[in-house]
Amino acid sequence: MSKPRAVLLWKCSSCDEVHADEDAARECCMPEVYELYGCPKCGVVHEEEHQAISCCEELVRCPSCSRDYGAGEIHAFAVRIAGHCSQCNPFYSLDHPLLIEDQYAASGAEPRRLNA
Repeated sequence: MSKPRAVLLWKCSSCDEVHADEDAARECCMPEVYELYGCPKCGVVHEEEHQAISCCEELVRCPSCSRDYGAGEIHAFAVRIAGHCSQCNPFYSLDHPLLIEDQYAASGAEPRRLNA
């Protein structure tokens, strides 16, 4: 299964108009443009790529505390692997934190610690 890709967009620094083409954004408001990311399903514009990718993903519910997490969040990986999130129970077996953090980083998100 391939990972969904966010749509790369550009925003003018002066008029804040969003463009699908980098050259069009540069010509519109010289000289500075900002990179943004669009959700591949609904088209909502986000500042971070991981936000755009996880925008329309289905939620993962922790069976212990009933909190909902986006499929791209580290807590969703914890629920899938260990059966609970770190919000309701911060204690895991020795293998679980490393496995959760490794799978989260492998998903394309910026690596981070589970209980940080």
